[in-house]
Amino acid sequence: MSRLSTIGFLASLTLATAVGQAAVTFDWATVGNAGNAADPLNSGLVPGIGSVGYSYSISKYETTNAQYVEFLNAADAGGTNTRALYNSGMSTDGNSAGISFAAGNASGSKYGVLSGQGNKPVTYVSWYDAARMANWLHNGQGAGSTETGVYTLTSNTSISGGRSANATFAIPTENEWYKAAYHQPAAAGGDADSYWLYPTGTNTEPNSDQPPGAGSINQNVGNFSRDDGLVNGFNDGFAVTGSTSYSVSQNYLTNAGAYTLADSYYGTFDQGGNVFEWNETRVTGSSGGLRGGSWYDNSLYLRSGLVRYVYDPSFEDNNIGFRLASIPEPASLLSVALVGMVALNRRRRR
Repeated sequence: MSRLSTIGFLASLTLATAVGQAAVTFDWATVGNAGNAADPLNSGLVPGIGSVGYSYSISKYETTNAQYVEFLNAADAGGTNTRALYNSGMSTDGNSAGISFAAGNASGSKYGVLSGQGNKPVTYVSWYDAARMANWLHNGQGAGSTETGVYTLTSNTSISGGRSANATFAIPTENEWYKAAYHQPAAAGGDADSYWLYPTGTNTEPNSDQPPGAGSINQNVGNFSRDDGLVNGFNDGFAVTGSTSYSVSQNYLTNAGAYTLADSYYGTFDQGGNVFEWNETRVTGSSGGLRGGSWYDNSLYLRSGLVRYVYDPSFEDNNIGFRLASIPEPASLLSVALVGMVALNRRRRR
């Protein structure tokens, strides 16, 4: 099957930060087609999922260790970890470690990126960690508050109310996340119901392989576990190792966007595999939702309308991360550097 992929405004956002601290920047994908219909596949499972009545932007990539380290060194300059933004698993878990902590370092440099891990997604982050980073970005980075702005945090693990009406950064709602991953208008070459089964723009089960994927599969590939029993160089187990054997010392994460051709219609990467991603929507009671599957899970977790994980928002693990959304679009924010409008039209053979 073929599809037409159009990536609209892609912006790099830089906000003012304290002297001597690097600004955290993002590459944004614009999600248009406001007022789209919900995915009919979810009519029984999750009614109304995927319908969004406005245009918004979402990060093309999962939040990385390098971005999170800048946040840590600003929000917890003294390394006291009062807000529990840092989990020791970030430095000790062999499957996903990417961030170090050095108590003896100078204030503002307690946290560092482990060698070669800067572009891999941060893990061991709770929903509250993601909310605090959104607040900090909304408040201008640097000395910006982590406790109010977009979400009002009343303790380390509690919140009052929801997203503020003037939010400039946020954790994507389930609808926002889902639309960015699976939606493509039928008129633009998408499936008849305007939703693909997988976030690589296809209804065909993706392949598990080392990035960027072999030539024949590089448009439908990701970092997850699949074993089809065929000796053909892919779908041989964990994507990174090509083995069904699990190792406690193997880092199974791939760099954000490493599968360079396996993007969604709107230009997002890794919404299938690498790490599960928090979304803003509270699913049952106080429990938050996770979508997208991870390096550890099979392809069922990548499918639209099939699997929605629900966890306590304080939960942290080596296969859980997040990406952020921006509403309004970055072009309307202060201190924006708009790097251009890219219209990329290409036909893909699946």
